[in-house]
Amino acid sequence: MVRIWIAGLIVAASVAGAASAQTASDFIALTPPIDFSHAGYRGGGAAAPVLPVLIRVEPGEGDDTDRIMAALDRAAQAAPDAEGRRGAVLLAPGEFQVEGQIRFEVGGVVLRGEGRQATVIVATGVGRRALIAVGARGAAPDASTGVGSKIMGETPVGAVRLPLETTEGLGVGDAVTIRRPSTAEWIAALGMDAFVGWRPETRLNWKPGSRDVVWERRVVALEGRSVVLDAPLTMALAAGDGAVVRRGPSASRIREVGVENLTLVSHHDPERPADEDHSWTGVAVDRAEDVWLRNLAFEGFVGSAIDLGPDSRRVTAQDLDARRPVSEIGGLRRRTFYTAGQQTLFQRCASNDGIHDFAIGHVAAGPNVFLDCTATDARGDSGTQESWATGVLFDGVKVRGGGLSLTHRGRDGQGVGWSAANSVLWNCEATVVEVRNPPGAANVAVGCRGERVGDGVLEDARVMPGRDFHRAQPQEPASLYRMQLERRLGAAGLAALAPVVFNAEVSGAPRLGEADVAAWRTEMARPIVRHPLTVEGGRFVIDGQPAWRRRVGFAFFQAQMIPALAEASGPFITRFAPGLEGRGLTDDLDAFASGLMTGDVVQHNYGLWYDRRRVDHDFYGSPDQRDGEVWGPFMELPWARSGRGRAWDGLSKFDLERFNPWFFDRIARFADLAEQQGVVLYHKLYLQHWLLESRSHYVDFPWRPVNALQATGMPNEVPAAEVFWDVSDPVRRDLHRRYIRHTLETLKGRPNVVIGLDPEYTGPLSFVQFWLDQVAAWEAESGADIRVVLEAPKDQMDAVLDDPARARIVDAVGFHHWVYRPDGTLFAVRGGLDKAPREQLDAIARPRDLAEGADSGEVRRTLWRSTPAMRYRAYREYRDRRADLVVLNEDDAWPGLSRAVEAAVRAEVRASLRPDAGLMTPTGAAWASSAPDGTVLIYSMDGAGTELARPVAAGKALRWIAEGAVVEAIASDGATRLTPPAALAGRPLALWIAPAP
Repeated sequence: MVRIWIAGLIVAASVAGAASAQTASDFIALTPPIDFSHAGYRGGGAAAPVLPVLIRVEPGEGDDTDRIMAALDRAAQAAPDAEGRRGAVLLAPGEFQVEGQIRFEVGGVVLRGEGRQATVIVATGVGRRALIAVGARGAAPDASTGVGSKIMGETPVGAVRLPLETTEGLGVGDAVTIRRPSTAEWIAALGMDAFVGWRPETRLNWKPGSRDVVWERRVVALEGRSVVLDAPLTMALAAGDGAVVRRGPSASRIREVGVENLTLVSHHDPERPADEDHSWTGVAVDRAEDVWLRNLAFEGFVGSAIDLGPDSRRVTAQDLDARRPVSEIGGLRRRTFYTAGQQTLFQRCASNDGIHDFAIGHVAAGPNVFLDCTATDARGDSGTQESWATGVLFDGVKVRGGGLSLTHRGRDGQGVGWSAANSVLWNCEATVVEVRNPPGAANVAVGCRGERVGDGVLEDARVMPGRDFHRAQPQEPASLYRMQLERRLGAAGLAALAPVVFNAEVSGAPRLGEADVAAWRTEMARPIVRHPLTVEGGRFVIDGQPAWRRRVGFAFFQAQMIPALAEASGPFITRFAPGLEGRGLTDDLDAFASGLMTGDVVQHNYGLWYDRRRVDHDFYGSPDQRDGEVWGPFMELPWARSGRGRAWDGLSKFDLERFNPWFFDRIARFADLAEQQGVVLYHKLYLQHWLLESRSHYVDFPWRPVNALQATGMPNEVPAAEVFWDVSDPVRRDLHRRYIRHTLETLKGRPNVVIGLDPEYTGPLSFVQFWLDQVAAWEAESGADIRVVLEAPKDQMDAVLDDPARARIVDAVGFHHWVYRPDGTLFAVRGGLDKAPREQLDAIARPRDLAEGADSGEVRRTLWRSTPAMRYRAYREYRDRRADLVVLNEDDAWPGLSRAVEAAVRAEVRASLRPDAGLMTPTGAAWASSAPDGTVLIYSMDGAGTELARPVAAGKALRWIAEGAVVEAIASDGATRLTPPAALAGRPLALWIAPAP
C-alpha cells in the first residue's frame, strides 16, 4: 500500500502564496517531519575530542607506508578509556610518501598532522586504492540476530516509536536493525518495474530485494509492545511492508576513529591531465561508526575526497577542502564528498572542479546532511545520485556551475529511477534546483535560488506578479539543521559545530624510530607457502594431485553496482566498481583466492563493454555518447586512456602503446595468489567477441579508429575481426607485438599461469602462428618459460602441432568449438571467416541433424555434448600424438584402456599416427589412425570387429589391447575384417597393427 502522508503539499503551498506571507513555521510544517539533527558524530551535536598524542612520526626516505602503519599499530595497543579512545599518532611536518594504504582496523585511534600546510601525505604509485581506509576488515555483512519482530500498524516518516509484534528479547541500550524490504508490490507502486528498451527486466527494472532500506538504531525505551529509538526513521512503515526489527547491529564496526589536520595528495603523471593511474579516494570509511574527519585538504584524487560506505554511520566530516582532481570527465569520477551511510554530516566542505561534488548513494538510510558546503566550477549536479536515498538534507549548500537534485533519474546509472524520498533542500543555491516527488513520499526545496524545476519546489509566498524582488529569498530559520539541533540539545549542541583549534605545542610523546619500523615489519611478515603448477605424464599437477579439475568462469559482460545484485555476476579479476569491494564488484583477490580449491582453474580475459550502457543492443546502446557518464562497474581493458581526444563513450581515446597498470597489476597479484593457494590462472589475451555480430559490441573497442590515437586501419563497423587479426599491416603488427610482450613480462616467473589466445577465436592460422612466434622470441630473449594452451579451430591446431618449431611452444590443447558428432563425423567451426562461432552454427549443422520438427537449439546442444565414445576419441587422438601434451577438455573416460595402450605401444610410435578415414570410415564407436610406415592403431569402444577399406598384408603382427589384457595375433593374407579374440569381444579395446619388418 502506498501512503501519501503529505497529500496536497504543493497545492497548499501555492494557495498560501496567493494569500499572504508565510511564516517560518509554515515552511517547516511543509517539510518531511524528520529531525535531521541526529546526523553526525555520536548522533549529532557532540564535539569530537582532541586526543592526546601517543607517538610522533617523521617522514623517512622512500615509502612511508610501513612507518605510519607501525605507529598506528602501536597506538592501537594502548588501553582504551571508557569511551573506547586510545590516542593519536602525530605526523610531523613534511611530506610522507605512501605507496600502499594507511588502514585503521582498530578503533580509538586518530591520525593527526601538524596542519594542512605543514603535514602532507602523498599517495604514490599506480594503485587505485583509497589512501586512507577506516573500517573493520572481513566483518560479517549483517551482525543482527534472531527471527525479528514485525512492525505493526502505521509508523509515520520521522518516527522514533515503533509498534512491534513483540519486544521479547529486546532491552534498553540494545542496538537494533530495522529492514524495510523492497517488495515487488512497492516497486510496482513506484513505477520502477516499467522501464522500456532492450531487456529492461534484467538491466533497468528494480528487482525485489535490491533496494531494501536498512537503519541501525539503539533502543532508548520500551513502552509495552513498542520500542523507542535514539534517532528517527526516514520512511513511513506499516505492517504490510514486511519491515522487521532484529536485535544487533547491521554490521560489525570499529568506532572512535579520526583523521585530522593534514593534506592528502594523489600523485599523478603531470604529462597526462586525465591520468587515472593513481589513488582514487582520499579517505574511505565503511564498517565504522563515530568517526570524525576534519581540517583536511585534498588534491588530485580521481573519485572521492571522502567516501562513506553503506556500513558507515554517525560520521562528521567538517572543514574539508578538495581541489584540482585529476581524472577523466566521466561516470563515477569526482564524486568529491559522497555518502551511502546513515547519520552522516558534511559541514563546511568546499569542492572545486568536481562532477557530483556532494553526493548521496544507493538506498542511503538517513538522516544524512550537507551543511554550509560550497562547490565551485561544478561539472555536474550534486544531490541524490543513486536509488532511493531517504532523509537527506542539503542546508545552505551552494553549487556554482552545476545543479542540485532530488529527482527521478530514469535509466541513468543502470536504472537509478527515483533517487530521493523525504528529503529537503533548505536555503540552497545552484544553477538548476530540481525537486520531484515519488509516489508516497515528498521532497521539497525551500528558499532555494536558481532555476527551479519539479513539483517539490515551494515558492516564497511574497512573490506577486510583476514584483519578483523577494523571489527565492532565504527562509527562516537560516539553517534547518541548526534549528533542530538547538531545539534538541540547546546551545551545547550548536557549540559542537564550531571549527576545532589544535594545540601547536606537542611535548613528551615518544618518536617512532627506524628500529621500531624494522621490528614491526618482522612481526607482520608471514611465511609464504607455494604450490606450483607442474606437468607430469601429460597432466597438469599441483602437489601431486591433478589440476584443472574445476573451471571458475565469469560473466564477461554482465555486472551491477548494486551490492544485492552484484554477487550473481561472479568473480572477475579485472572488474572495477569504484568505491565498492566484494564479490561481483571490485573483487577482493585474497578472499577470492582463499575460497578456491587446490587445482581449480580461474579463466580470465578482458571483458566486454567497459561502459555498462553498451549492454543495450538497441540503438541506444551504440550511438556516440554525448558525455562520459559511463555506467559501472567497469570491465577494465589492457590499454590505457590517453587523456586526449574523445572516444565514442565520451571519455578520452586509448593509447594502444600504453598499458593499463591497474589491469596488469591485478593479473600479476592474482597469479601470485594462485601459486600460494595452489590454483591455476588461465589468462587469455584477447576477446574476439568485441569484433563481430552486434554494433554494440564494437563501437567502444579500443582499436576502432574513433577510439584510438594510433592509426589502426580498422573498419568503423562490424565485422572487424578479419582486419584486427591481419598482421600484415605494420602498425597493427607492432601493436599486437607490444601487447603480447607486455603481457608476458607481467606474468614472467609465475608458474601457476597458463596463457591462451581467445575464448572464441575464429581468426586465421597466420595470427595463431604470429602469436606463438612472439611467445617463442620472448622466451628466447628472456630465458623465461610460460605455459601455452592452444585453443583454435581444429584444422589450425593440427597445422601448428605438425610444425615442429611452433609445436614445441604448445604445452596443452583444448578442443575449441569442435567435437565429433555421435556418428563420428566432425562438427567444427572454421577459422578465417570473420564470423563468430555461434554465427557459424547453421552452416555446420547438416540438414539431417535438424530433422523436421526438431528443436534446433536442443539439437545443437546435443551435438556439442556428443557421446562419451566420441569425446574419448578426440582425447586419444591428441594424447597419442604427443605423450607430454596436456589435453584440457576431457577427462579420460576409459583410463584402464589408456594405460594399456600406452604400455603396449611406444609413445614415439603413437606420435607418428594421424586420423585415417580412408582406412576405416569412422563410426560412433570406432576410428582408425595410421602412420606413413604402415603402423595402424584402431579403437573400438564397443569391442566389435573392424571392417577395413584396405586389406592388411599377410604376416603383420596384430596386438589386441584391452584393460588388463593384451592378445597377440597374426593377420591372414588380404584380411579386411578383423575380429577380436572372444575373451576381449564386447569390451572397449584397441588394435595395433605393426608395420612389416
